[in-house]
Amino acid sequence: MRPESWFPAPGSQGVARLPIGSHLVRAMRPLPLCITACLLASFTARAQEPDEIAAVQKRPLRQAKRLELWGYGEMSIADPYLQRWGGGLRGMYHLREGLSVGLDVSGLGTWRTQDLVIAKRELHARILESHQQAAFAGMVSIAPLYGKVALPGDALVHFETFLDAGLGGVLTETDAGRGLRPMVTAGIGQRLFLGESLALTARVGGELYAERVLVDGQRQTHAMGFWTVQFGLSWYFPGQKEDR
Repeated sequence: MRPESWFPAPGSQGVARLPIGSHLVRAMRPLPLCITACLLASFTARAQEPDEIAAVQKRPLRQAKRLELWGYGEMSIADPYLQRWGGGLRGMYHLREGLSVGLDVSGLGTWRTQDLVIAKRELHARILESHQQAAFAGMVSIAPLYGKVALPGDALVHFETFLDAGLGGVLTETDAGRGLRPMVTAGIGQRLFLGESLALTARVGGELYAERVLVDGQRQTHAMGFWTVQFGLSWYFPGQKEDR
C-alpha cells in the first residue's frame, strides 16, 4: 500500500521550445540575396543601354550667301498718346554667318488714345502729334551670339541674337504738313531656327527722325521717335550648293 501524499508531485514541463527570434532570422535570410540580385540586374541593364548625347548637333540653318525675307507685324510701345499698328518686309543678304545687309520697308497706321483726348480737352495740354505713314531704311545687321536650348524629349532649339542699325526716311503728317523726313533706326532681336529655310524672328527697336511741327504759329524742327515690337517669320532662299 502506497502512502498518500497531500502535496502532488510536480508535473512535466513539456517539450522545449525554440526561441521565437530564430524563425524571424531564418525568414530574413533570402532578403539580402534578393536585393543584391535586383541591383546587379539594374546595373547590367544600364550598361547595355547606349549613351545618347543630343547636345552635339549641326546647325540646322546656314545663312552665308543666302537671301532672307522677313515678313512681320509691328506695334508701338511706351507711347501714352498715340498707338501705332502696321507691318513690313525686310530683305537681307547674308555675306557670311553673322553679317548681313539689306533694305526694310514698312507701313503704319496711327490712332489717338483716350489719354490724348483727355489731356487736350480737360488739361488743355499742347501735345505735338506726328503720324507716321511709311518708312524705309538701309540696314546692316550682326549676330554676335549663337546658342542652343534643350527641350524635353532630347530636342534642341537653335537660336541667335542679332543687332541692327539703319538709315533712311519716313513719310509723316503733322499740323505743319506732310513730308519725307530723315530717320535713323536700331534694334535688337532673336531668331529661333525652325528648319533649313525657316526661322521665327522677334525684334525690339526704335526710330528717331527730324519732324516739322508748328509751335506758336511757327514752323520748327523737332526730334521725334517711338519704340516698336516686331514679330514674324523669316524665309531663306538657298544659295549655291557648294556654298552651303
